[in-house]
Amino acid sequence: MFKEFKIQAEKSLKMALKAKGIDGEIKFEEPIDNFGDISTPICFELAPKLRKSPSRIAEELVAKVDIEKMSFIKDLKAINGYINFYLDYDKFSYKLIKQVKDLNSAYGRGDKSGKIVLEHTSANPNGPLHIGHGRNAIIGDTLGRVLRFSGYNVEIQYYVNDMGKQLAKVVWGNRRFESKKKKSDHKIAEIYYLANKAIEENPEFEKEISHLMTGYEAGEKKLKDEFEDTVNYCLDGIKKTLLKLYIEHDSFIWESRFTRDDSVDAVLDRLKLTKYAKEDEVLYLDLEYFGIEKEMILMRLDGTTLYPTRDIAYHLWKKSIGDVVDIWGADHKLAALQLGAVMKILGEDLPEFIIYEFISLPEGSMSTRRGVFISVDDLIDESISRALKEVDKRRKDETQKFKEKVARSVGIGAVRFNIIRVAPEKSITFRWDEALDFERQGSPFIQYAFARACRILEKADVRDYKSTILTDSEKNLIKTISRFPLIVEEATRSRKPYLIAIYALELANVFHRFYMNNKVLGTKQEDFRINLVLVTKITLRNVLGLLGLDALEAM
Repeated sequence: MFKEFKIQAEKSLKMALKAKGIDGEIKFEEPIDNFGDISTPICFELAPKLRKSPSRIAEELVAKVDIEKMSFIKDLKAINGYINFYLDYDKFSYKLIKQVKDLNSAYGRGDKSGKIVLEHTSANPNGPLHIGHGRNAIIGDTLGRVLRFSGYNVEIQYYVNDMGKQLAKVVWGNRRFESKKKKSDHKIAEIYYLANKAIEENPEFEKEISHLMTGYEAGEKKLKDEFEDTVNYCLDGIKKTLLKLYIEHDSFIWESRFTRDDSVDAVLDRLKLTKYAKEDEVLYLDLEYFGIEKEMILMRLDGTTLYPTRDIAYHLWKKSIGDVVDIWGADHKLAALQLGAVMKILGEDLPEFIIYEFISLPEGSMSTRRGVFISVDDLIDESISRALKEVDKRRKDETQKFKEKVARSVGIGAVRFNIIRVAPEKSITFRWDEALDFERQGSPFIQYAFARACRILEKADVRDYKSTILTDSEKNLIKTISRFPLIVEEATRSRKPYLIAIYALELANVFHRFYMNNKVLGTKQEDFRINLVLVTKITLRNVLGLLGLDALEAM
């Protein structure tokens, strides 16, 4: 709806510009205070060409703009060189409310088409997910929700590293050590830690690790079963953790498939024919031409391939399915550059990379290899525990079952939201006072806005309403709701799901101000305001769904 208002403004202004023999793009912005609902600085761009002041040009254009047939434009003014358009809120709000009510759960959906293969999480099966993996998973899952909401056919994949040295150490350690941990991925982490400790104390064990890797890549039956059982055992724990965060993958793609089906051999054959392939004991690619100093090793001395080689085969396979989007950590920046260079060498389209920076708790860093890490399981448990204390403080009269249900939703929502709200390129220190902020900036505040809307609607009947004059807070809420499809569109185009989180907070804040400044029930404007609360509820529910947060009807 807000997009339609912009289109009308652009159309009317272009007609006025055409009369002056001027054509070109018109950029709009949302001004502060009372300088219209959208404005354009185009007169400043035209001033040198027309040799007139921006104010004079604005006045001349406003005089020529015809808004008679533009249903949503009530007025336009020339102010300090800007052209400012004003919404007809009465007509606009009536159409918007009808549209949101009619579309309901589909409000904000796009009409994109095409297949996208989105890979995220893809943690090595040598232990539980730590909070770095958690950031990867939450960014990927939220983006996947946004892309699907926009109309794309999205396949979400987890790339399983079942051939690396780390897994060989786990398999080796499984034969020697026991773990008292209860959850499978945590057991694997302890085995991995003990194996690394033993190998550091006796480097001769490295030969046994190498033998395991060679045998598995060769497809030895017993080793194949042993490796696969180990991977599945660890993945079972990882999947349970992801489910706690409402995250699921459509498929788990094992990297070994690309050695078993000769895809890796085909990649090596293609790359060997290029001028970038070099051999000096090992087969590698010289990528200096692409500004990458570090060579890319493709094959070890013992003839086994490396993860990057298999990753090339994986990406070629993904490209045959659809457009590729990868969520990778900052420690994979070099790998992303190398992979991009290889795809150029092979004449293939490059995948899209979303690189995220590191995340930590104030308590410190983590290392799976040393057995010191902050698992996502621990993070979730701690968040739910802290949320329960907050809920108990605020709702002492409620049952324990109610408190625990709300605390679980709030705790999980706090983990997801506090991670997704920050742009991937920025590092995060996860702080509990921000994550569990019920008053203003945390996900509980958004969930509470939805619950408040539900509570109001429980006491009211939704009826048609007559034309009304809107207050400033009502106008702000209407305009904010109308921008939701635009936010989804931009988050989809730019691959920035954090824009949905920013919008969610904005909508909750605007609804809060509306509620504080406008009595809903028992007023002359009751019917209009009940409808306004209803479309706010619908929009909030859709936004919460995109963020993977529970829409709680009571808190």
